[in-house]
Amino acid sequence: MIKCCLTSLCLTTIAAVAHADYQDWCGWTDLAARIGSENVPNGEGVILGQVETADENGYYLAFDTSADPADPNFSGKWVQRRSGGTQNPSSHATMVGGMCYGLEQGLANGIMFINGYELINWIGTGYMHTGQGGNSPPEDVIGAQKIWNNSWVGTLGSTSSDHDLLRRLDWVVSRDDVVAVVGLNNGTQQQPLPSYGFNSIAVGCRDGDHASGDVPAPYEGSGRMRPDLVAPLFTTSESTATVSAAVAMLVEQVRDAANALHADGERPEVIKAVLMASATHNGIIGETWSNDAAVDGTDRGITVRPIDATVGAGHVNVDQAHLLMSGGKQTGAASGTSAASLAGWSLETLSPGEQRSWLFASEGVTDAFSAVITWNRTVNNSFTTYTLANFGLELLRITSQGEETTLIGSRGIGVFDGGNIASRSDVDNAEHLYITGLHAGRYILRATRPAGDSGGSSIDIGVAWIATDPVPDADIDDDDTVAVLDLLTLLAQWGECDLCEADIEGSGLVDAIDLQLLLDAWLGL
Repeated sequence: MIKCCLTSLCLTTIAAVAHADYQDWCGWTDLAARIGSENVPNGEGVILGQVETADENGYYLAFDTSADPADPNFSGKWVQRRSGGTQNPSSHATMVGGMCYGLEQGLANGIMFINGYELINWIGTGYMHTGQGGNSPPEDVIGAQKIWNNSWVGTLGSTSSDHDLLRRLDWVVSRDDVVAVVGLNNGTQQQPLPSYGFNSIAVGCRDGDHASGDVPAPYEGSGRMRPDLVAPLFTTSESTATVSAAVAMLVEQVRDAANALHADGERPEVIKAVLMASATHNGIIGETWSNDAAVDGTDRGITVRPIDATVGAGHVNVDQAHLLMSGGKQTGAASGTSAASLAGWSLETLSPGEQRSWLFASEGVTDAFSAVITWNRTVNNSFTTYTLANFGLELLRITSQGEETTLIGSRGIGVFDGGNIASRSDVDNAEHLYITGLHAGRYILRATRPAGDSGGSSIDIGVAWIATDPVPDADIDDDDTVAVLDLLTLLAQWGECDLCEADIEGSGLVDAIDLQLLLDAWLGL
């Protein structure tokens, strides 16, 4: 490891190890197969800021600053020496840059301009002005930069100093609509910087060898879960770079399809929600993903721990993220419901006591349904205080009589097989539903903000959801064949029927559509 210790400041880069080709692991290969490799976004036009600890020679850049770098992996790219100094490449910065925007294997190899910062300078007078009071806010001098990559961990030596930097970084995310991607420490020992922030995306690695766990007291927002998600590499430096690349891919996708999508798709709340909702919900290798939802009793389907304790929302999946973003912005309804497809996103503004609702129709069994809302904390301009709003997320069902009904407890039995249909954390600034075996029917996704919430008058939330394609299940009697007994049961239940096995497409009616689906399955059509 490369280590930098200056008085009370101790910050460490996250060292790399050898890794396998990771394109299959993060969904890039599936994305290329689905839309064609020539159509895969690669971060073209996106500007990235790379913050690195200096090595023993004071070097902090991924490649030299000439117009034509000697390293062919960075040919045609330009890095701006924001922290000055005569520079040769740093091995750690070169590794991080290669995994993010390198021509050979970077998912965002279309990134051509990089703002390079040395960490100590970035923390102090170079950018963040940590410890310099409200009269020295971070300077907006980097134009259209969209992403901050932070593949480093550490502490400034005191909780108050750490809080000051974390507040400033969260403030920058909100002010500039930039996405801050931050790494956790490798191994088990937590480090507060920069992963204890609220508005960034905290990243671990796929094998779980990172410092997962709750933010501890006395740090602000103690009890929040870390990480937000993981990436398919074996060090958090590389994983952080991979997630930064995924962000750049989404940003390019939104910009290239501005008419079909929406500029709100660039908002950090939306990007974070999209990446979390679309993540592959696997645990660490050989283990099952879980957010500890109650599996029985009156609380069946509720969790107060929105994500997995080790891998967060799961493993970043750029194919699923692209598919979700392609669903476009679908605005929720403040009263009633707004019709929505089975993949999409939105940016909503809620005051205390308000809600937003989306209506889905699932015409078959959906193997997995994933939905996330995220929001930022609000830091004042003097960096002395902050507020954090509270939200809840829930999936409800529409009965055959058109009434809304909860799926909590026994009412969800026979409607969904596993997972959670309500997310109710009081400390996290993300809520997450992950539902398996969701049966055919009409459902409402609802984000709510309680009346009297003190987290600010109007707060923006990023909303994202994606479901697997529904598969009609005509095996009504569950004997693994579709035959005459299934037909007889369907005819016996003909007409209005709530939660009937014969209501194959979930309309609340057993009718000719269900009959046709059964006959198609019977005849193999």
